[in-house]
Amino acid sequence: MKTSLTLLFAALILASCQSSENVLYRKMTEEELIAYNSTVPLGDSVFCFEDVRTGSHIRKKHCLTLQEIINQVNDNSHALGVLNYGGPGPFRGGGLGFGVD
Repeated sequence: MKTSLTLLFAALILASCQSSENVLYRKMTEEELIAYNSTVPLGDSVFCFEDVRTGSHIRKKHCLTLQEIINQVNDNSHALGVLNYGGPGPFRGGGLGFGVD
């Protein structure tokens, strides 16, 4: 019984160490991010940005993987395509995106 509890506890600790969700990229230094990015595939590379919100002097750091950045660009271009042309965006397929099929 004690051995199985010890093994279960060790497995939980090991699983928590391997989870990438627990990594706080915004607290990493530039050198740590470069080292991390050299160990992962290109789509999983992390890039951080600092921005200042309107009406505030407080900088906020946002970190995204390259794949998340690509997904956001595609989502934004789709939204602009719908707003501008009334149809699907030009990068999503389903017609030309100019309201003409």
